Amino acid sequence: MKILGSILDQLYQSRKESPQIQRDLVLDIARRGFLKQVVSATAFGVALGTCNHFAYASGINGLPDLGDNDRSNLSPYQADLLGKQVILNIYAQGSMVDDYDCLDYLNTLGSQLVSYSPMAGDQFNFYLIKDREINAFALPGGYICAYNGLIYTTLSEAELSSVLSHEIGHVVQHHIFRNISVQNRAQWTSVAGLLAGALLATVNPSAAMAVIQGGQGLAQQNMLSFSRDYEREADRVGQQLMYQAGFDAHAMPEFFQRMQDAYKFNTNDALAFLQTHPVTVERLSEAESRANQMPVKMRQDSIDFLLVREKCRIRQISSEDATKFYLGSIAAKRYVSLEAQQYGLSLSYFLTKQLKASIATLNKINNPHYMNHPIILGLRAKLLIANRENKLADKLYDQAVESYPNHKGLWMGQLEFLIAGNGYSKAGARLEELAQTNASDPDVWDQYAILYSDTKLDNPLRYHYGLGNEFYTLGNYTLALEQYQAAMKAKVKQAGDDNIQDLVSAKIPDALRKLKN
Repeated sequence: MKILGSILDQLYQSRKESPQIQRDLVLDIARRGFLKQVVSATAFGVALGTCNHFAYASGINGLPDLGDNDRSNLSPYQADLLGKQVILNIYAQGSMVDDYDCLDYLNTLGSQLVSYSPMAGDQFNFYLIKDREINAFALPGGYICAYNGLIYTTLSEAELSSVLSHEIGHVVQHHIFRNISVQNRAQWTSVAGLLAGALLATVNPSAAMAVIQGGQGLAQQNMLSFSRDYEREADRVGQQLMYQAGFDAHAMPEFFQRMQDAYKFNTNDALAFLQTHPVTVERLSEAESRANQMPVKMRQDSIDFLLVREKCRIRQISSEDATKFYLGSIAAKRYVSLEAQQYGLSLSYFLTKQLKASIATLNKINNPHYMNHPIILGLRAKLLIANRENKLADKLYDQAVESYPNHKGLWMGQLEFLIAGNGYSKAGARLEELAQTNASDPDVWDQYAILYSDTKLDNPLRYHYGLGNEFYTLGNYTLALEQYQAAMKAKVKQAGDDNIQDLVSAKIPDALRKLKN
């Protein structure tokens, strides 16, 4: 309890520090494993006395879509800082899905939609949350999260695009902080407020609501009073984006109506979606009227969508239940794509360690567009590894990575396979390539640090360099600087280390500049 009290006191005192120092403190608390305890303590009032004036940023399970029509009051740096801070907190809770196939797809589709917006060229990042709920939300800085339950529930790629476009609309229209004054905005960025708001509802929704209904929640209730106007505005922008991307604009009102019709008599699954995206007769009428003015477009569902939806289905209903589902749907011919169902069945067999059945099912896919798809190739490689056919798996990965060099699921799969199987030399060569082409990806540097750790190649210089770059790409410049300084103290052990030292030496002043900002 003394440790917890000390941490809460640090959070309170950090209100006087810069946003960067506040975020570093949150990351340090998360790294030490105290984040959930701090959130729980805040929820039950231990720290409410130190959290005056915090703004309810909403929980991950019910983030309201707020706005800002005066962008000058929030710099791009501050927006990115706030968005990234919430994303890192979600990761700290273990709520993110680290499925590179799904993330590749979401970011590819999301980037296509953004490219038709006034913010084309700006950096947007799309994430997938494990939760079964049907929901999505946008954060400042262009961070957009979709729930696993949303992808599972959509009947078409157009429906999914309608929700993602809607969230992009919130960012494009600056629907963050519209009703928050400049003075209150400084309070919103406080670490204690962010913990109590952005994380509280996930840990303890009832306690979160109790806080909101209290005296400190009055401003927050006023802040949410225009949320329906924001929703209609995001509909208008999002509908135009999805249409320009080739999707039928009718999919947006149709999906919203389907959610309302299917879930209006219960409080399961779609409740979060209906709460954070309140569907009104007026809103549906306007969306349908706009869609009627746009010629119907019939963009076919992509193979990526069909396969990703099956991965989300298995996460949603469990591997065992998925096996039963696929056997039934294939037998009754209830499917849009037989190949997607066969992939889902093969994957569910693989996850339940029925390797022979998984291989046999995957081999039934003879459509070349599916057979050579990176998601299917990734599963085939994993089946070869599970069957101890490592040389064939490595060869398949080589061919697949050459054909799809930007598909992260493939090169991450091969890296993990090589490092686990003592293929250190080849892993090192692959990482050197990725360090040039994907230098801003923290997962590249995470694998780099693992490869050169004391249990693998045992090269402290490269280990600290990799770890420093990982922290740097995550925006934690304090810990990055510590790792760079540790790297400078390490001895040169192999050819090329001198070059690494030069790179580290150049990184240190850069990290110091970032830290001061």
